[in-house]
Amino acid sequence: MRRDVKDAGPIPSPGNRYHGAMARAGVDDRILDTALDILRTRGPASVSIESVSAASGIAKTTIYRRFDNRESLLAATLTVAGRPVEIPDGLDMRETLGWVLGHARDTIEHVIGRGALAAVVGDGDTSTRALLLSVIREAIGPFRDLVRRGVASGDLRADLDIELVISVLTGAVVAEIIRGRPTDQRWVESLL
Repeated sequence: MRRDVKDAGPIPSPGNRYHGAMARAGVDDRILDTALDILRTRGPASVSIESVSAASGIAKTTIYRRFDNRESLLAATLTVAGRPVEIPDGLDMRETLGWVLGHARDTIEHVIGRGALAAVVGDGDTSTRALLLSVIREAIGPFRDLVRRGVASGDLRADLDIELVISVLTGAVVAEIIRGRPTDQRWVESLL
């Protein structure tokens, strides 16, 4: 039985707009994935149109069509890397805090990397540092909300300094990574 072509939806082909949009999305993903890999392994100062082009094999002109300059490429990369995540439902407060610590560890180690961490705590490029800090603040939002809900529900002390809790827990992850100590699940449990 032959299906009517107009009911079949778009047919991916090189001349088809649907195919073109999918191809562009694939190129966008490759650009940002490559920039993120460079950020993670070499730090934010190494992220440039030229380095992403060389590492990805994507022409500089293609990257410039999407990003005006290095700063806009780095901003897009950090936005993707620092996207807030949803904390799983059904966990008690201790399990949730443990999940958040594990997520923070994984984000530092495997997403933004030590190079970006060094740029946050170092005295390098102030615009890059400001951008990194804004992404970190955005990513911490769900954690802050969680602690506030814990205080409101009585799971955490009413007089708890929420910002201090965030600093202590995320700072502990950073300190252990800098010291080269393991931040495995056993470490998370001992910190909690």
